[in-house]
Amino acid sequence: MNLENTQLGKYELHAEIGLGGMGVVYRGYDPALARPVAIKILASHLAREEKFVERFMREARAAARLRHPHIVTIYDVGEESGRYYFVMEYLEGRSLSQILRQQDQLSTDEALSILSQLADALDAAHAQGLVHRDVKPANVIADDQGQVTLTDFGLVQAAREKRLTTTGETIGTPEYMSPEHAMGEKVGPPADLYSLAIVAYEMLSGAVPFDADSTPAILHKQVYEPPPPIAARCPDLSLAVDAVLRQALNKDPEARHSSGTDFVAALQDALASKAPLGIAAQPGKGLTKMMPKWKAPLPAAGAVDQPPPA
Repeated sequence: MNLENTQLGKYELHAEIGLGGMGVVYRGYDPALARPVAIKILASHLAREEKFVERFMREARAAARLRHPHIVTIYDVGEESGRYYFVMEYLEGRSLSQILRQQDQLSTDEALSILSQLADALDAAHAQGLVHRDVKPANVIADDQGQVTLTDFGLVQAAREKRLTTTGETIGTPEYMSPEHAMGEKVGPPADLYSLAIVAYEMLSGAVPFDADSTPAILHKQVYEPPPPIAARCPDLSLAVDAVLRQALNKDPEARHSSGTDFVAALQDALASKAPLGIAAQPGKGLTKMMPKWKAPLPAAGAVDQPPPA
């Protein structure tokens, strides 16, 4: 049901800005505080599951307690006429997935800036016992000042317990999913750090390390195959970068870096190191410093990713 230009509780619903397995997101307006908001409404078929709704609301309230400059702020959680929803800040900017579609890959400075902000956000959440479980470019919004915000925080555990598997409803994204998540095991902070490392790999190389024609094939690679050396795809990166990414993408959660900050620090050192370059390095094609290219004014993405035009 399209709810554009209707009311939900005290909030006005304007344009639909995102759709996923858990529900739909609208750009809305809070007339009491005179501010734009993003409103995520739980899908109707999930709203009929009492235990799922209880867990969804509990997770939403837990995420609402997070206060961090790089984590989207949740303002409200509620229910109206059988529709369960939460209200979050409306973010101006573009998702990282939109940026990568337009730029293919980022400079090392751009990548490190984004990664350091995401690492701070994840470390802060992990310190409070919360795990994101779906770190990916679509859940990262960057504004025209280079400020990065992680969205949809901590709200997928309820869906994961429901084991959604129908088309379009798989919870978690195979290309960014840790081996333990792919095998249905309990996930903790190391799973988020694994996903963060895949985001790093993609920003630096222009491609995710594990890809295939089907979800089962991708998950098989996540569980059993080592990541392709990034130096083979980006010969101007040193072998030290490969070493850092191999540790971050280790199949054993305990073998990964102890925190997001540790991972980014190790990656920064590797990118600046004088270690041998990768395969078929081209002389004179060193690391370059570039200004962020996402600073051009563009339509707002809200708090979720938007699909590319058909």
